[in-house]
Amino acid sequence: MESTLRAIAEAIERESVLIHRDALIDGYREIMKLSKFGADMVVRKAAEYGGKKGAVTLKERYGVYTDIFEDALRFLSVIAESSRMIDLFEYSIGSMEIYIEGSILVEAVGKSDKPVCRPMASFFKGFLGELLGKDVEVKETECQAQGKERCIFKLELK
Repeated sequence: MESTLRAIAEAIERESVLIHRDALIDGYREIMKLSKFGADMVVRKAAEYGGKKGAVTLKERYGVYTDIFEDALRFLSVIAESSRMIDLFEYSIGSMEIYIEGSILVEAVGKSDKPVCRPMASFFKGFLGELLGKDVEVKETECQAQGKERCIFKLELK
């Protein structure tokens, strides 16, 4: 497991690019203004593709493979927290949920009647599905933008 985590850390260093945090916040804020025209759907598809591509990179370039759901979530937690797009990533296998605090997407949008971290759910879906070789559904059920304590994503293996 330790060598796998080292491979993931190396992948993050080699395969990621630096994007200014404020630029991401401003960009997402503008995209959300266009959500009624379907722009958020494009962002979610891109995020899902990014998750898949990340898992493919881990497998092909770094030899990271697993069919164990908890291991895949552990790998995802390393990636998520390293991205600096969230402050905290936790999960529960028993309730099949991911818990996020301090999402950059919540920071971009502020208060909202509905969850705003759907692109994150799409990234999680793409990454987990590709890494595990299974269809995984991920849906944000609660969001800090709604005044909740944290964002909660429900996971379902199909």
